[in-house]
Amino acid sequence: MNQKTPRFWTRVLKFFCNESFYEELQGDLEEVFYINIETKGLKKAKTIYRKEVLKMLRPSVIKKPKGFNSKINTSLFKLHFVLTLRNIQRNKVFSLVNILGLGAALTICLFCVNMIYTGFQYDSHHKNADRIYRITTKVESPTSSMHFASSPFALKWKMASIPQVETSTTFLFGLGYSFNVKGEKISTHGYSVDKNFLSVFDFKTVEGDPNDIFDDFSSIIITDKAAKRIFGDESPIGKQNSGGHIVRAVIESPDEKSHLKFDFLHNIEVMESSMSTDEINTRLNRWDSYEHGRFTYFKLAQNSSIKDFNAQLASLNSEMNSSLDDGKQYAMEAQALSNIMFGAELILDFQNVYPKITLILLVVPIIVLISLASFNYTNLSIARAIQRSKEIGIRKITGSSKAHIISQFLLETTIFSLFALVIARLSYQYLSVRFGAYIQEFSALYTSSLNAEIIGWFIAFSLVVGLVAGILPALHFAQVSPLSAMRNQVKNGALSMSTMRKTLVGLQLGVSTFFVLFIALIANQKTQIMNADLGFISEGLITIPIKEVDIDLLTAEFDKIPEITNYSTSSMTPGTGGLARRFITNENYSDTIATAYGVADFKFNSVYKPQLAAGFGFSLEGKNEIIVDDRILKAFQLPLDSAIGSIIHLMQYDIEESLEVVGVLDNYINDGLTSSQMPLIIRNQRDTALTNLITINIATKNMNEALGKIEAGWNAVAQGKDFEPMYVDDAIEEVYAPFFNFMNLLTLAGIAVIVIAVLGQFGMALYNAESRVKEIGIRKVLGATFYSIARLFSIGTLKSLIISGLIAIPLIYLVFREMIVPSFAIQLEISALTLIASLLCLWGIVIGIVTIQTWKTAKANPSESLRSE
Repeated sequence: MNQKTPRFWTRVLKFFCNESFYEELQGDLEEVFYINIETKGLKKAKTIYRKEVLKMLRPSVIKKPKGFNSKINTSLFKLHFVLTLRNIQRNKVFSLVNILGLGAALTICLFCVNMIYTGFQYDSHHKNADRIYRITTKVESPTSSMHFASSPFALKWKMASIPQVETSTTFLFGLGYSFNVKGEKISTHGYSVDKNFLSVFDFKTVEGDPNDIFDDFSSIIITDKAAKRIFGDESPIGKQNSGGHIVRAVIESPDEKSHLKFDFLHNIEVMESSMSTDEINTRLNRWDSYEHGRFTYFKLAQNSSIKDFNAQLASLNSEMNSSLDDGKQYAMEAQALSNIMFGAELILDFQNVYPKITLILLVVPIIVLISLASFNYTNLSIARAIQRSKEIGIRKITGSSKAHIISQFLLETTIFSLFALVIARLSYQYLSVRFGAYIQEFSALYTSSLNAEIIGWFIAFSLVVGLVAGILPALHFAQVSPLSAMRNQVKNGALSMSTMRKTLVGLQLGVSTFFVLFIALIANQKTQIMNADLGFISEGLITIPIKEVDIDLLTAEFDKIPEITNYSTSSMTPGTGGLARRFITNENYSDTIATAYGVADFKFNSVYKPQLAAGFGFSLEGKNEIIVDDRILKAFQLPLDSAIGSIIHLMQYDIEESLEVVGVLDNYINDGLTSSQMPLIIRNQRDTALTNLITINIATKNMNEALGKIEAGWNAVAQGKDFEPMYVDDAIEEVYAPFFNFMNLLTLAGIAVIVIAVLGQFGMALYNAESRVKEIGIRKVLGATFYSIARLFSIGTLKSLIISGLIAIPLIYLVFREMIVPSFAIQLEISALTLIASLLCLWGIVIGIVTIQTWKTAKANPSESLRSE
């Protein structure tokens, strides 16, 4: 029988135990082991031996890794900490500049970290989220390439036959139901879903049984937020919407948790309930329905590979291509649920899905701001090189290693960063209220309430920033030899400290110049946008939501008000987008295109006065008349002179209507925020399901009195519904608000950059002046004037400013010309006068800082500065 000590645990002890203790401890353990064999048996002795070995693995016994004492030592850490606090106290200005600069940078970065963290948390609450995928559709043609987030409805009948699919769900988005509560119409939006929707996705049940909606076609599920908004504290179970659908259950809202966004869920089987098998195959089971708002998600079966699923999907792609056979190449692809947020930008994706470019836009400010704040520390450290090099030389002579020097610098910047985090956190708290308004378009990515995990990320980020800020000076000074340090001959190879400092100052000035120009141009472009010609008249016009008020009764009341010169009912406010989507074909059915579709009555032309390139607009009885824009003519290759009177067919489900073109809009801008607008048609219809606004033209100087009369007329027929007038100009400005708010966010980041740069210039000017006190004293003794001294000190800064301007102006011009200006339908200009004025303003600030610091030093008595010479 083998009665030796267990080999494995003996090796464990030898590996971890300090060599000076090992032989003695091992001998004692062996002695006890053999005694235990005799008294308790071999098995029990081995168990006791294992426990004793584990007990030995304590700090006093474990050997320390090689170099441990020199790198991680409590007393050394304490020494570095004390030295750092002394340096902060001794160099208050240096420390304040660094802390404020890092604080300004961290303030913006904390918001970016919040949004990045929130984005990556989306959909993580679903069970087995790593196995959930979405089917997308890629369409390649000779002239274009499109990638849709949606997929063909035909997949609904195909997914069950794929062995790698555990369960799949197909749903339709874009439904809209309303609830009438106390005379108010509350709109909601949602999805038509199948039975598997709640098996693929996890949304907790708040009340009722969600599966009840699949027992009939008149039931819906609503979210808890929608229930609160509509019914308050009352239970919504059993309540009906305006369409007669009964609320059967309440589930948690997907807001701030999922890329899906809905207020209610409805049974999708209602689409098939009234169709025969042939009708289902003809109208639903089609491969060409990939852009009709149908989405397919599936959960990959356990122990299955997505590669195997893609092989199955390839055969369906072949079937789709052979079925359509229209000269285009179709390919369905599986997209992981975790790749939807911050993934590829897809057509028809959900509103709160943000593409990869958004992540880049959040990461870039972090890199830029932290780099600039780090430059401040590096620049000022180099400016104080003589003082620091002597300190480092003495420490090296007394035995400090490179690791000690590096750890001291990193600890110093880490402490700076933690102080800056306190400032940033206070600024974050102050700005968080306004920040939500700045990022309305990205509000789904921002969490206003902070939890422990986000705060932990803030602290971790701050520590990383401290390490990043200090690494360059730490490595630089760690390479300095003691002799060079004591002689003040500090160089790092071919790159001297002076060259490094000038390079970093130049980079900082270049970036700050870019942002100054950016802020100035954004303000100028905003003015241009608000004063742009949209192709119609908007000044003085007021829109009022109709809210299911009888239009005939309402207009009869308005006819009694003499201040109202005209009015028009419509489904849209021109210039604000928000139109419906319809498919149209040309007269001979050879081309089919999707268009933006709106309705307005025959008074549309007299109220909005749209500019027409051809035609005269709507007539009183012309119910089948339409006005189109030039994109329709280009799509159907219709010459302008023959467009009037041509026929266009409108396709809506199984209904086809023939409409006559009576006008062609000239330079009409439906939505100024996008240059890639859909072709537009406006139909002459007065009272339809789409009609939801009435626009009035008021001719009076006393607008308040006129609005009082209009409100009285409204109250006479509106049955208690709220009167909510809005100027058309204000409605258009609201459409631009998300873009302007995002630009305000970038402006805020730009201000932080400028603050960091100005602080850096202040610190550099202060240390330049202080380090040249004796030189200034000698020059004054020799007769130099303040003007000549200031010119000498400013010439280097002026050169840096000119170089940064020469780099920043072409760069900002390219950014606006290639990225910002083309994104608008409105023609914008880049103002040269704005560029020059903002550049001179920045130059004046920087030169002023240098001049003031020079003046403070130059006014000193030379006898004081030269006393010891």
